[in-house]
Amino acid sequence: MNNRNSLKRAPVFFTLLLLMSSLLGACTGGNSTDGSPSPSPAPSSSGGGSGEKKEITFIAAQYSNATEPFLRKVVSAFEQANQDIKVNLQVVGWDVLEQKINTMVSTQQTPDILNLNHYAAFAADDLLLPLDEVISPNLKSKFYESFYKAGELDGKSYGLPLLASIRGLYYNKDLFEQAGIKEPPATWDELRQTAKAIKEQTGVDGFGVPMTTFEGQAYFSYFIWGNGGDWKKGDQWVLNSPENVEGLQYLTNLVRNDKVTNPEPTAINRDELQKVFGAGKVGMMITANFLPTILKADAPNLKYGVAPIPVNAGKQPFNLGVQDFLMVFKSTKNKEAVGKFLEFLYEDQRYEEFMKNEGMLPATKSVGESLSKQDPLAAQFISQLPIAKFYPLNDPKFTQIRLETIKAVQQSLLGQKSPKQALDDLQKIAEQ
Repeated sequence: MNNRNSLKRAPVFFTLLLLMSSLLGACTGGNSTDGSPSPSPAPSSSGGGSGEKKEITFIAAQYSNATEPFLRKVVSAFEQANQDIKVNLQVVGWDVLEQKINTMVSTQQTPDILNLNHYAAFAADDLLLPLDEVISPNLKSKFYESFYKAGELDGKSYGLPLLASIRGLYYNKDLFEQAGIKEPPATWDELRQTAKAIKEQTGVDGFGVPMTTFEGQAYFSYFIWGNGGDWKKGDQWVLNSPENVEGLQYLTNLVRNDKVTNPEPTAINRDELQKVFGAGKVGMMITANFLPTILKADAPNLKYGVAPIPVNAGKQPFNLGVQDFLMVFKSTKNKEAVGKFLEFLYEDQRYEEFMKNEGMLPATKSVGESLSKQDPLAAQFISQLPIAKFYPLNDPKFTQIRLETIKAVQQSLLGQKSPKQALDDLQKIAEQ
């Protein structure tokens, strides 16, 4: 997701789907959206008759080169339709976004709307408005329930789902053929055997593992969820549960004992590994639904397939859902203007264009249905939403625990600690 662990990347969800039929961390802008005003939200306040414009500030994350041009077009259309409102837009790179917003909070210069990959710490510090005070019931009803609930803390919603991605196992068809493999692995035993066959028959690393602060917690999640484990159970952290220890032991064995992965997982991040996969130098890797757009541009001749994430035998299938949020700070003086802008941004045609530009999964049911009708593979991705699992973003400690978790997994993969010792120590940190 850089430490953001979010959805930063370039690619295009819709182009992804078209490519995969012939899952979100780029494209050029798509068709322009019209500037017609969207329905105003239920919350209202006096508009003030002085003729002065209401100003709101929107700090947005840069997902791709298409992000800022699209959002500036949206702002222009919104201001044309709402001439009493001015939107001060700032599009900020993920590498400096966290620092910028922390500075704004510490100097009491918080924006009206912020786009970020976490919200709970701000909500816990009583800096955010509950969304029910800002958005209309109509807008609230548009979202997939699991996405909207991921933005809740103590029974109130603070994080408005903006966009998301899901994951899959990508595999090199040419390497599979050379190794005599007919089907992608569905279980851990099959994953190990497939990775071994690729390594032995082709000399290429069988399975790619990126374990850096960029998004290392994703690979931890694949192997705990794939074994029936989890980050938390209720309100309690369960990082050293037997299921989690077994999952980390399996991953560690792939790296240290079987030696079928890239040799230095702690030295390569997800995006770098995707380039290695595109070059045909790794047989399989798990990554997001936007990879095909990258491959179309950088490795157009690569023959690959996509399969569900393997699980331990007898365990339930799952997918990893990763989403970013919009949040509204209490410091805003123009709740009504903020509500109008959010309604405008999530208008179906406009929001669908945003998803196509960024290669992400939509958080609203209406756009999900639209994309499903346009392409059957879109329907396949969207149908996985019921089995998508999310990081515990509603816990303010997750931002810190994420980094501690990556450190613990790195210690195991490097042989500095056993998987059990690494997770026992991690559990102690989480309980402090």
